[in-house]
Amino acid sequence: MSKKQGNSTRCVHAGDTHDAATGGVMPAIHQSSTFAYPAMREQPEHIYTRISNPTRDAFERALNELEGGTRTFAFSSGQAASNAVLELLEPGDHVIGPANVYGGSFNLLRVAGEGRFEVSYVHQDQGPDAVQAAWRTNTRLVWMETPSNPLMRITDLKAVSGLCAERGALSCVDSTLATPLATQPLSLGCDITMHSITKYIAGHSDVLGGTLSVSDPDLAGRLKSVRDRTGGVLAPLDSYLALRGLKTMDLRVRRQFGNAARIARDLRQHEKVAQVCYAGLEDHPQHELAKRQMDGFGAVVSLHLHGDEAAPERLLNALELFTIAESLGGVESLAGYPPLMSHSTMTREAREAAGITGNLVRLSCGIEDADDLIADLHQALHHA
Repeated sequence: MSKKQGNSTRCVHAGDTHDAATGGVMPAIHQSSTFAYPAMREQPEHIYTRISNPTRDAFERALNELEGGTRTFAFSSGQAASNAVLELLEPGDHVIGPANVYGGSFNLLRVAGEGRFEVSYVHQDQGPDAVQAAWRTNTRLVWMETPSNPLMRITDLKAVSGLCAERGALSCVDSTLATPLATQPLSLGCDITMHSITKYIAGHSDVLGGTLSVSDPDLAGRLKSVRDRTGGVLAPLDSYLALRGLKTMDLRVRRQFGNAARIARDLRQHEKVAQVCYAGLEDHPQHELAKRQMDGFGAVVSLHLHGDEAAPERLLNALELFTIAESLGGVESLAGYPPLMSHSTMTREAREAAGITGNLVRLSCGIEDADDLIADLHQALHHA
C-alpha cells in the first residue's frame, strides 16, 4: 500500500511481528536466556538474551517503525535508558538539562554526573536562546523533556536540535508525555528519543521499561555497545506486554488526550483553581508551538490550587475515581502531589526554580468517561 496509513493501523501492524516459526499472530514469549549453536563456530541469530531476544526484537521493530528511526533499543526502565545516554559522555563533559524536568531525571543527572560531568539547568521552554546562553566549549549533550513533567512546558525541538547539530553536541529528548503518536522528535532533527514505556506505550501500569530510538547508524552502534555491556535490557515477558500495549496505543491515548482537554477547560473556570497547566489551552505560553510540534496535547493536567499548602492533600484524599499513585499514562486516572512524590528527589531550590510549588497537583487522565472524572474532581475540590 502506497497511501500513508493511519495511526491505529500502524500501531497494529508495525514491525511485522507475526511469529515466523509457527504463524502465530502474536510473537511467542521467548523466556530462554541462552540459545543453542547448531555446531561449534556456527553462531545462531540469537546467542544470549542480554544481547538479543526474539520477543524483545519484535517490540523494538514495531516501536522503531512508529518512531521513524534506524534502530530502537528497549531497556529495563526509563532510568536505565536515560543512563545509557549518559554513558556516551566523557569525563569533563558538560550537559544542558531542563529546569522543569521529571524528578528521577534530575536525580540521575545529579548522581551520575558527580565527578564525571557538569550539568546546567535552563528554562528550555524560553527558546533556543536560553540554551545557547548556557553553552560551553565542552557541552556535549542537551537533554530535553517536552511536554515537561509536571508543568507541561514545551521545548522547540527543531530549533534546539539544530543548535546542537551546528555545535557538535548530541540532542536527546524525553518524549514520554507526548507519545510517538503526538511527536516524532527524530523527524525534527533530534539525535535520540527516549520513552518511559511504563507509561503510554505499555499503557496498563503493569510493565516497567524504557526505550531509545535513533536515526544515525553509528550512534545506534554506540548505544548497542553500552546496552550489551551494562545489561539493563527489557525482559521477554515485559517485551510481549509492551508490544500488546503498543497495538492499542492510538485508541487509548486519543481517549486520554480528549479527557485531559475537557478536564483542563472545565477546571480553569473553577474558583479553587489558580492555574491549569495544559498546552492545549489557548493561554498556555507555548500553545502555538505545541500546535506546530504535536498532534494532540497530552493527557497530563497539572493544577495550582488556591489556598494553603494542605489544599492538595485535602483534594487528593477526597478523590474517588482518581487513584493517588506515582507514575502516569495507564488506562486508569491517577493523581499525585509532585513535591512529595514524583519530584521529591529534587532539591527544594530546584523545585522552586522549576515552578513546582507546594500547591501543585498532577493529574494523569485515563480512559474513563470524562463526565465522571470531572464530577469526581468537582466533589474533591469542594473539600480542598
